[in-house]
Amino acid sequence: MKRIYKRAEEPYRLKRYRERFPNETWDRFHRYDREAYREIKQALLEDQHYICAYCEIDIKFADQEVDAPNTIDDFRVEHYIPKSSTGENSHNYHLDWWNMLGVCHGASQAKVVDAKRRYSKLSSDRSCDVPKSDKTITTGILDPLKIPKRTRLFCYAENSGKMMVDEKTCPPSLIERADNTIKELNLNAPRLMRMRKAVIDKLDERLVEEQALGRNLDEILNEMAQMFLIPYENKSLPFFSVMRWYLGKYAEKLIAESQIL
Repeated sequence: MKRIYKRAEEPYRLKRYRERFPNETWDRFHRYDREAYREIKQALLEDQHYICAYCEIDIKFADQEVDAPNTIDDFRVEHYIPKSSTGENSHNYHLDWWNMLGVCHGASQAKVVDAKRRYSKLSSDRSCDVPKSDKTITTGILDPLKIPKRTRLFCYAENSGKMMVDEKTCPPSLIERADNTIKELNLNAPRLMRMRKAVIDKLDERLVEEQALGRNLDEILNEMAQMFLIPYENKSLPFFSVMRWYLGKYAEKLIAESQIL
């Protein structure tokens, strides 16, 4: 999970709809104003650089996969504070822009694009908003919009891709919540661990190849940070936090100097 810098201005159509129907539900909004939903989807994707707000897998779209007919996007709108928390005469979390995140399907959709990698029949492989569901756990987990901007919270096991709280860098006040986030969102689902391990392996291979050419280690790692962490055409590579951890001080220097990472 990485920090998300959400745009200050909410999508115009959402604001207009909420002003007209302040007590409306998300389901009715989604059903009756598809253009407004598409506007929200695009805004979330752009703000998150096209990666899932929780697990950081890249968002894939069915219409871009010519060999995958009858599939659906690996995307949906997640409400960080459950919609069910909306009560009579209280805040409407259904239509709150600041309560919306873009996430993957968490391996729960058989018809999702790239299903061989992104769908699993095993409940142990469900992640992100699937195990979170409508549970009122947000006070005990991290909010991607409020993660410290310049502090790395997580580390990873190189031999397995397992995600852990880095107690050396994570602020003590956030350690428990960071650990709860991994558990409650099942961010160590076997499927995600395999994907992260593959990223680590590719980074290892790149480093070995460059060193074999006789290049300076500092130069290599600085170049890798620039290449793998900065979004290209506003799209980030999947598993940003894994690469951040791997690249260490070279990543932290880049992030400290950046306005978008």
